[in-house]
Amino acid sequence: MRSDEVYDLRTALSFLNHKGHAIEVMDKEMDTCCEIPNHYAYYGSGIPNKHQPAYGHPVIYNRVKGHSMPVLIGLLNSREACAELLGVGPHSIGRELAGMIHDRYEPELIDSPPSQENIITQNINLYQQLPVLTYTPESAGPYITTGLVYAQDPETGEEDVTIHRLCLQSEDTMSIYFVPGRHIGHFYEKAKKRNKPLPVTINIGLDPAIYIAAGFSYPACPLGFNELNIAGAIRKKGVKVARAFSNGAKCIAFSEIVIEGFVLPEEVQENPRKHDGDSLPEFLGYIGAAQSKLPLVKVTAITYRNRPIYQTIVGPGAEMSNLCGIPTEASLYKSIKESITGNILNCYCSASGGGKLLAHLQFSKSEPRDDAKTRQAGVAAFTAFHELKNVFLLDDDVDIFDEREVLWALSTRFQGNHSIISIPNLDGHPLDPSQRPEFSSYNTEIGSTYKTVFDCTVPYRMKEHFRRADYAFK
Repeated sequence: MRSDEVYDLRTALSFLNHKGHAIEVMDKEMDTCCEIPNHYAYYGSGIPNKHQPAYGHPVIYNRVKGHSMPVLIGLLNSREACAELLGVGPHSIGRELAGMIHDRYEPELIDSPPSQENIITQNINLYQQLPVLTYTPESAGPYITTGLVYAQDPETGEEDVTIHRLCLQSEDTMSIYFVPGRHIGHFYEKAKKRNKPLPVTINIGLDPAIYIAAGFSYPACPLGFNELNIAGAIRKKGVKVARAFSNGAKCIAFSEIVIEGFVLPEEVQENPRKHDGDSLPEFLGYIGAAQSKLPLVKVTAITYRNRPIYQTIVGPGAEMSNLCGIPTEASLYKSIKESITGNILNCYCSASGGGKLLAHLQFSKSEPRDDAKTRQAGVAAFTAFHELKNVFLLDDDVDIFDEREVLWALSTRFQGNHSIISIPNLDGHPLDPSQRPEFSSYNTEIGSTYKTVFDCTVPYRMKEHFRRADYAFK
């Protein structure tokens, strides 16, 4: 089986089995409320999970208390598995995806999608009909964490897909959190100004190419660019989409489950029990604070395939970092190579920064001027991906995927009074708890931050002073 034969979650699982990737099956009955998330967090969600930094295989929980649907966690826990599923190399994912960003493989509209083999429009009860996980006892409620939201701009008709966290608020309502700058958030604001709801579908259980493509953002993918084109470019064919059953929106045709509804022009407290309570464990490794006001989604239908699989993520961890980091790598590589220097060789966004806040950029210097161009590229990275916070500049003899090598370069090729560039009060990510005025007076608002470039490269004229020991074992 080849990667270009993958088109949905089921073929992705078959592909991984074919390639020899272990997929664990848990037959012990387990509860969606804390028990399944706790098991997977300990089993191997990966750093920065507090208690168990191991990287585990995907797990299918076959016996979910009170539900007939199995729960899948960890499909993209391994970077190697991600690469094989996308048909690229594990150390070149970003470079290869960068060349696909603006390929035109538009979605293909079909009738009678598999995602509508079963349809519920009456007596909707999200708690009973879907095995949505509650992550910790302090969480605001059950959260959908791999819900790919698909919507259209109410003015232009342009489409977008993005993953947003959704907290169940009642049997047929959910809150939705739009991180500032997300395109569907712009669509919602346009609809809200008209005092109209925004039709959406929430697609669960997908071809991994779709989930990874959805992680791209501006400026690589400007407002109005549908990231499904990138998923199509990966597969070399348009993603199959269909009309939703109840609200006129579009859905992913081979989703395991689709929730249809409207984002209403009204708001709700994310944690219904406590105004300043918790949300859920966030991608950076901390317990998130619940938002005081979030838009409300009214559900109008649930559709699903025969024998559906409910796919979700337990964060923080490797799977979430891969989903965030791989698109970031592609965006950074493409932007820097085209605008600053063609001497960039590679890029890696590790789980230590949740795939968003930390980047390792690798360069090859061929002349003295490259010292300045490399530093300029470090600064430019913050424009290429606005949520980025820290950048390490590294030479071509450093393995950027090994953080021991990166820290070695920091220790031996860095001087604090010379090799650092810091810029205050730039736009960052509101879920980083250090990006608050209480942490630093330089942060004027929540989500503003100091951004720093660590130049751990050797000055071009001093290369001979930095020759690494080489035991050329044969």
